[in-house]
Amino acid sequence: MNSAICDILELNDYKVYSAGNGKEALDLLQKERPDVVLCDIMMPQMDGYTLLRHTRADEQLRTLPFIFLTARSSPEDKRQAKSIGIEDYLVKPVDPEDLTLAVDNALRRSRNLAKETQLQMDTLRNQIVRTLQHEFRTPLTFILGYAEYLAEVAGEQMDLDTLRVSTNAILEGGHRLQDLVEKFLMLADIQYRQQLPGAAESLTVQQILSNAAASLAKDAEDAGLEIVFSTPDNTEKVNGDVRYLHRAVVHLLENSIQYRRPESKRVWLSVVHADNYLGLQVADESSGISDEMVQRLQRPFEQAERDERTLPGAGLSLALIQHVARLHGGYLDISSREGMGSTFTLWLPRPIADNEGDKTG
Repeated sequence: MNSAICDILELNDYKVYSAGNGKEALDLLQKERPDVVLCDIMMPQMDGYTLLRHTRADEQLRTLPFIFLTARSSPEDKRQAKSIGIEDYLVKPVDPEDLTLAVDNALRRSRNLAKETQLQMDTLRNQIVRTLQHEFRTPLTFILGYAEYLAEVAGEQMDLDTLRVSTNAILEGGHRLQDLVEKFLMLADIQYRQQLPGAAESLTVQQILSNAAASLAKDAEDAGLEIVFSTPDNTEKVNGDVRYLHRAVVHLLENSIQYRRPESKRVWLSVVHADNYLGLQVADESSGISDEMVQRLQRPFEQAERDERTLPGAGLSLALIQHVARLHGGYLDISSREGMGSTFTLWLPRPIADNEGDKTG
């Protein structure tokens, strides 16, 4: 960073960390945690756009506000920067007041975002509690009802069919409770991970899809569905938590199996692409959902036709998938046509090659 710029900021009581090029800046960001990043676009070793992409791919750095300070002043440059989430765009030579105002505004918006995020997390916790209260009732009714019945007839003659129905109902209720508890614990773990992220693994997207399909092969067979891989030879990789990504795809596949139409025959698993993202896609032949319901499902804890279908944990599943996506810097996209089927795509950032963006000038 230019020494004159550093002087201006320090005179305004900012603590400034300075780096001579993009790679030095990235190394510095791993050691120090600034509140805002001010950088040029054209830098030795690594340009500003690549530095931004590296920080967005890092769980600890992805929320850092970025300000570009550059000699590139064309409207196209400004639009490109704004489109990828740059906080502000300043053109050299910059007025000291404009510089400090831009930094002040970025810090204020960052603080407001932190407050808003905390409010959302508090709301999420309340939603989880309400959802669990609702979702736990059905499996508990199964377990307690049949257990009480077995206790009442203990010692009496009981035909094997009645005993089998009762024990199967208790087992089903227990499995539902286990699934709900696992989802709740994973949601709680994700909240913790957002503050203390762990190390990411590199894994192929096809491996994620294949493992999810294997987990639900018996369920799909019992439902009369074939799981079809549209891109079986894909070898592309993503970085992330293999356990979270596996559970997210499993929950998407579960929803497609549960919402199937009687005549449904297939569920498709695919790898799709959009700009710098890879998509893990599940497409089905379900009855589909309306545009209004698609919008509702984008919000956590919503469930289509909740009063008319018994799908314990569906609202919790979508909340979990959305939070897994956000934890990895991605998002969940839902598209559907009533009577035709639904498509769920979990978008994840593509990994950045180690040598990408090495530039001088």
